[in-house]
Amino acid sequence: MKKVVTVLVVLVLISVSLMAVKITVTAPYAEMFNFLQKEAKVFMARNPDIEVEVIHEPQGGQIAALIAAGNAPDIFIGVFGYMPEKYASMGKLVDLKELLGFDALKDRIYTGMYVSNDGGVYYIPWMLTTQMMIYNKELFKEAGLDPNRPPETFAEFIEYAKKISALPKRPDGSKVYGTVFWNDALVWGGWYWTMLSQIYYNFNGGRYQLFDKLGLDIVFDKPEAKMREFFTFCREAQKYAPPTMEKNFFSRTIGMWLQYGYSWKVNLKNAKDHPMVIGKDVAVAPIPVPVRGMTHYSTLDGRSLMIFKSNKERELAAWKFINFLMEPDINFEACKVLGYLPSLKELKDDPYFKLPENAPFVAQLAHAIPNEPVAALDEVSNVLLSAYADCVVKRQITPTEAVERAAKQAREILMGKK
Repeated sequence: MKKVVTVLVVLVLISVSLMAVKITVTAPYAEMFNFLQKEAKVFMARNPDIEVEVIHEPQGGQIAALIAAGNAPDIFIGVFGYMPEKYASMGKLVDLKELLGFDALKDRIYTGMYVSNDGGVYYIPWMLTTQMMIYNKELFKEAGLDPNRPPETFAEFIEYAKKISALPKRPDGSKVYGTVFWNDALVWGGWYWTMLSQIYYNFNGGRYQLFDKLGLDIVFDKPEAKMREFFTFCREAQKYAPPTMEKNFFSRTIGMWLQYGYSWKVNLKNAKDHPMVIGKDVAVAPIPVPVRGMTHYSTLDGRSLMIFKSNKERELAAWKFINFLMEPDINFEACKVLGYLPSLKELKDDPYFKLPENAPFVAQLAHAIPNEPVAALDEVSNVLLSAYADCVVKRQITPTEAVERAAKQAREILMGKK
């Protein structure tokens, strides 16, 4: 009898194994790969009928080749805005609002997280980030500036940057700069535009992005969008910045950085000589505005979870794993380990997000503008950033010429897609 039972158990196990649905999940970097590996084991212990394989995201254009060949991962972890819209416009993504339980999950997520031009919902905002200004309080004091009074206006920012840049070189010969921009990344298209866009939004009071509401035309060349003023400010600020990010903010030779995303806080512990501590030797403040008293805006970005179309079994298995990742304890752990803000409303009042290094970013979410859901954003960003390089970094063209050139090339891109 025992042999019969044993045989039956083996047969059942083999049957379950044969019935298991296998899904793949991409991880864009090592820390996320390790986190997902750990959580996938927990998920599979709960769901023995689903096998989750975590894979490193293919680099360069390899992911596009896999998608075109029909070998896309089941769950793709990307950014907000243009990336889901790009793949959705190709007909590759599952419309999540058609899946059971979507409305219940959506109700738990901050409002305003979903943007799309066709009414579909193609991603779950797993974790959030936004950009603010970080500044070095020690360099402020050395330059005769009040370390508890960061610049509120763009004019003050230039004034502060000039004073900090006048400080003497450090003992190791390093020059001190008032600010820094990540000019090395100007060829990175849509992703890097999200690292500059928060400055642009504050020039126009958060009323204009790059495109109109339908993504059919650009609006950044409208005078009221203030793109020319944005170029003018960056051109002036670049005078007090190194040409590249060879010396970054964490080198202690930079006074202010306008591109400090929440997820960059992991770099504080690796700062030169000893860890930087927010509230002690550095502080976080809103992006400046043209006139004191105006609302300070920023960019809403983060990590999005997308499901590529395959078959119903795999799609539902992927949806189950996404819901697992959105469980409060799992989401909270992901935010802590990977350095992001929560998209779940139920986590925003956790004591962890009230700490000095976290609270300013949580407060900024009220005035964070989501990335645009336009498939052409990557290409349009490239022509805009090319004009930025020639105007701001190389100083070969004027801000007016930069806007005009970028607008002309952007419309040519959009016309070619009609």
